[in-house]
Amino acid sequence: MSEQTARSTSSAADAFAMKAGQFNLPTLVLRDTDLSGLDDFLTRQIARSPSFFEQAPVAVDLSALPSRDELDEFPMLVGMLRGHGLIPVGVRGASAAQRAQAVALELALLPAGRKVPAPEQAAPPTRVVDKPVRSGQRVIAEHGDLVLTAGVSSGAEVMAAGHIHCYGAMRGRALAGFAGNADARIFCRELGAELVSIAGRYRVNENLESRYLGRSVQIALDGEALTFALL
Repeated sequence: MSEQTARSTSSAADAFAMKAGQFNLPTLVLRDTDLSGLDDFLTRQIARSPSFFEQAPVAVDLSALPSRDELDEFPMLVGMLRGHGLIPVGVRGASAAQRAQAVALELALLPAGRKVPAPEQAAPPTRVVDKPVRSGQRVIAEHGDLVLTAGVSSGAEVMAAGHIHCYGAMRGRALAGFAGNADARIFCRELGAELVSIAGRYRVNENLESRYLGRSVQIALDGEALTFALL
């Protein structure tokens, strides 16, 4: 091998790398084949938190269906997801026919995961973040609570299916119960958020009462309105 070829090979090795990524991929779990009901479900979910779902990649898990063969409209399902602004990237638990359709639709065939439990069978996990959340960052607890031991900067966004606990200054956007959990709450040591939201009901900074700003506050949902209480 010439010296020039060796340098070229070394440069290419330094310029590119293939690594195992670690990220949370939202997964749509089907327990029923009613596509009309699914369309209504997606409409409600996206309306509650449009910024979270906009151009979001999503996997489709068919393993919880009583019979996978009952879903004979898989391409229509994929088209429905794309119509809602989602980006379907793969399928899990598909039948042989559905796997062939997925390949034709340029979707990945994902390995079988653990059996999806019913919601009441397992306590949702809590995500703990020990570092400050900087401007432009988004941190999501997809299934449970989110605990932030440091602050959240302006321009950052934190989201949780359950409660949000912030033990530093809250300056960005905080969305608790984003999947429709009206019992979720937001707890923060120093309130100065750009926006707070619970189950899609929100209030922006300009509408926060001055007596709560810079204070330790608990935010809850009462009917359709957010309520604030000093801690």
